[in-house]
Amino acid sequence: MKKIIYTFSVLTLLLTLSSCKKYLDINKSPNTATAVDPKLLFSYASVAYINLRSSGDLYIPVGLASQSLGGGGNNPTGWSGGDPSADTYTFSANFLNNTWVSLYVRAGANLKQAIKLSEAASPVNNNAAAQCKVLLAMVVYDITTTFGDVPFTEAWNPDIIYPKFDDQKTVLEGTISILDEALAQFDEASPLKIGANADGYDLFYKGDIAKWKKLAKSLKLRSLLTMVDKDPTKAAAVGAIFSAGTTSLVSSAADNALIAYQDIANKRNPKYAIGLQYNNGNNFFFATKPVTDIMDPTPALAVADPRLPKFFDKPATATKYVGVVPGDDGVDALNPRIAKSLHSPTAPEVMFTYQEQLFNEAEVYARGLGVAVDLAKASQLYKNALQASCLFFGVDATSSTNFSNQYPVGVFSSQAEAIRAIHAQQWVDKMDRGLDAFTQWRRSGVDGSEVPVLTLPLGAPAGPIFRRYEYPILNEISRNPNAPKTTIKYNEKMWFDL
Repeated sequence: MKKIIYTFSVLTLLLTLSSCKKYLDINKSPNTATAVDPKLLFSYASVAYINLRSSGDLYIPVGLASQSLGGGGNNPTGWSGGDPSADTYTFSANFLNNTWVSLYVRAGANLKQAIKLSEAASPVNNNAAAQCKVLLAMVVYDITTTFGDVPFTEAWNPDIIYPKFDDQKTVLEGTISILDEALAQFDEASPLKIGANADGYDLFYKGDIAKWKKLAKSLKLRSLLTMVDKDPTKAAAVGAIFSAGTTSLVSSAADNALIAYQDIANKRNPKYAIGLQYNNGNNFFFATKPVTDIMDPTPALAVADPRLPKFFDKPATATKYVGVVPGDDGVDALNPRIAKSLHSPTAPEVMFTYQEQLFNEAEVYARGLGVAVDLAKASQLYKNALQASCLFFGVDATSSTNFSNQYPVGVFSSQAEAIRAIHAQQWVDKMDRGLDAFTQWRRSGVDGSEVPVLTLPLGAPAGPIFRRYEYPILNEISRNPNAPKTTIKYNEKMWFDL
């Protein structure tokens, strides 16, 4: 079966979640809305953003090319189905074009306008502006980790026709500045916010400003960790966050940043919907060997990873979870596919989790980033993160505890071992999050020493390995005198990617 290249229209983006009528209640030009409630723009941007992240324009190509998903090669019900696919570095122009437009226009432009309207309101709706800024920081982070150098300082300015392309360091610094602005602007005492009175427009936290503040601080730490290897001065900023206390960051599963879908036609998770529509309800995608080598290693773990059956559907004839070598053919009797339960109709799109925060904290103490190296504390946080990850994916409490307890405090024999183990589980936990897993892998080590070590997929052009999306051929780029004039190929590293 040939792979399906599919995209979402603006209408589909708006229909995916509940109460679609209210998301359509905007004027005809959402990119320049001047008389509309900011919450409508915020919800429009939220839905566009999550659908992109779980769609065939970003999630599928990046997951395949970065080897966290397997296409199955010539398997007739796999994604590749005999055709070239992103797992062997063949990218449709639709992937690039629609990703750029969704992030810049449908998400970024509407959020910038919502911020402007919130701050111009009387009285000023500071919380609404701050909520929009946190989401905008997430969008900008995804833009730059997808494309590299991009418009930022002059982006979304109606007076600038051809915005300059800022270097990635400037853009990542910008995400931190946006988050700092939001944190200074939040006002928990104010009743003015998106999501007040359970209006449903805040699909993340239903107007819980305390949770928005926690997320903003955790996202700031994430940006700093993405930058710190290229810019070691960022370690001091990491240390400042930890000196202020980590309880003010994402501190429980209740703080997870995600948006759930519904088991209703046109409102289902796109990861499920594509298999339902085009593959007789079968999942197109296989587990990859880099993932299963970590989760089901040889020799076996004392306590098997209980997330394995939550991540993958293992063939009845298989004794282990044997992932497909990237680019190779998937064998139905041997190789597991991504679990139907993981790609259920109601599965949420996930932006940030409690276990992600715990793994990040473990990394900080293992590496001594702005704090003293403390392997005992790192191992405790690692153990807690594993347990939280198991619970998040539906493992029962007893199995989650038994699995994490096989890693007692002090288990790391060296700093290098600790860092490798933490990076491996950071990647596994984000296996189904496309761009997030890819960014984690790129920042996990210098070229050739990332965790895990990946090799060129079978059937892919001669190296180097995949590192980014290329810029789309759009009028706003091709006619922009400030845009890069030479093609930046998919295998060229970004600033943060050592």
